[in-house]
Amino acid sequence: MVERPEGDKEFVARALPWVRRAFTIGIVAFILWRLTQFGWAELLANLPQNPVFYIVQIIAYSVLPISEVVIFGRLFGQRLWREWPVMLRKRALNNSVLGYSGEAYLVFWVKERLGLPRRKALSAIKDNVLLSGFTTAAFAIAAAGLLILIHPALLDKNELAQSGERSFLLFAALFGLALAIGHRFRNRLFGIGSKLILFIIAIHAARLVATYSLQMLQWDIGIPEGTMMLWFTLIVVQLLISQLPLLPNRDLLFVAFILEFAPASGVDPAALRAMILTIYLIYQLFNYFALLATTAMPTAHAYNEEAREPT
Repeated sequence: MVERPEGDKEFVARALPWVRRAFTIGIVAFILWRLTQFGWAELLANLPQNPVFYIVQIIAYSVLPISEVVIFGRLFGQRLWREWPVMLRKRALNNSVLGYSGEAYLVFWVKERLGLPRRKALSAIKDNVLLSGFTTAAFAIAAAGLLILIHPALLDKNELAQSGERSFLLFAALFGLALAIGHRFRNRLFGIGSKLILFIIAIHAARLVATYSLQMLQWDIGIPEGTMMLWFTLIVVQLLISQLPLLPNRDLLFVAFILEFAPASGVDPAALRAMILTIYLIYQLFNYFALLATTAMPTAHAYNEEAREPT
């Protein structure tokens, strides 16, 4: 096997972040262009008015940090309930700064605050990332399969639908193969035992059920005339987009999808566009507020300083 020259590797490493930025800028430009076509006044006139809509979003935002307090408490063998702001900062870093920057921050926090070796912290965080990805992929496959089962009209006899069905079956088969290989080599992949693996998978599954149930509830409050089938279909789309590899800002991609899908949704297109965009913007405000509120934490400065040190 011919290895790539070091110069090529360095070029790819430097170019990839710029490609990701260009993709994000392109999606943002597309969204702004489409919103200008639809009319900003129409968007503002259709913002959700029910205060419960926003309360549900606050609850939904807290699900991930709470679940990670439970998971990392078991992985590190310590009670972390008083340290929930750390998980809040971790989420905000991942969503609004750079993917996996939250995990990098957590490594430094564990070393400084808990006194655990960095290698142990890295191993625990790696295990959680793998199990989270596995659970989300399984959830996406199960949700897509359930949607096809309860809404067979999605698979009318045409080439596109048949292609989609074959793609789904192929993805499910590849996932099953990966699961079998992962189980066979679990002792090499993970630094934890089977019971703890199952515990973490159960917590992630509960997190996904809670998060997407709250998401559907929030949508139903925002647009009462929407149906559960519509909301579940959008959840499946959101899950499948989340599984696309290498793409940054998948939430923005979902917003762009909604802008084009809205007329075929069966509800007021302007209301659907306004609702989804409002949810996205509020999540970004939550992220930046969390970053600002946790900046005074000593480990935030420790991470920033150590991350800048040459390796």
